[in-house]
Amino acid sequence: MKANKQSFRPRQPDRSMDNSQDTHNAPDTPTEAFEPDPGTPSSPSMEVDVGNAMPPSQPSKMPVLQSAGASTELNEGLESGQARSMVAEGMHFVGNAELRGPCSVAGAVDGNLTQAMGALVAVVVTETGRVKGDITAQKISVMGHTDGVLDSGEGEVSLHDTASVHGLVRYGRIQVNGADLNATLERATVKKTGT
Repeated sequence: MKANKQSFRPRQPDRSMDNSQDTHNAPDTPTEAFEPDPGTPSSPSMEVDVGNAMPPSQPSKMPVLQSAGASTELNEGLESGQARSMVAEGMHFVGNAELRGPCSVAGAVDGNLTQAMGALVAVVVTETGRVKGDITAQKISVMGHTDGVLDSGEGEVSLHDTASVHGLVRYGRIQVNGADLNATLERATVKKTGT
């Protein structure tokens, strides 16, 4: 059987086409304005009020996410309606703060962090965090440096292996995991109810 060989030539465009038959109403030059055919109805112009399309700059109430299995206990201070506070790494806060919700310190604080009356909050001092002042909270967890009184009352204090704690630690329960601890430890007395 003999193979039939054919050569392939690309098809050349037909340049003999007359442009006068073009039915499109495109401008001949780039600067010429486009005008619709006289027989077509004009479409109404579309206008968008950008002011109404923009989201509000500040929502009226920030949403609070809570896990489905949230208990009514301390819950790490994450109860609904409590404000979260954070001193970010690189930030230096000078002054006293009254906490109504959980607080995380990754920066530096020169002052006291105290839980508000009736609130049960948790304070975490991260590895990069430094607090020079007193911390009063139901739950205190230190991974960074503190110099002052850590007072959890009948609550819990956790001192992790990267922690450096100087001053006084008042606790109901304490956990020390190899922290640099140069402080006086004082166990809070449990208040007995009834007689």
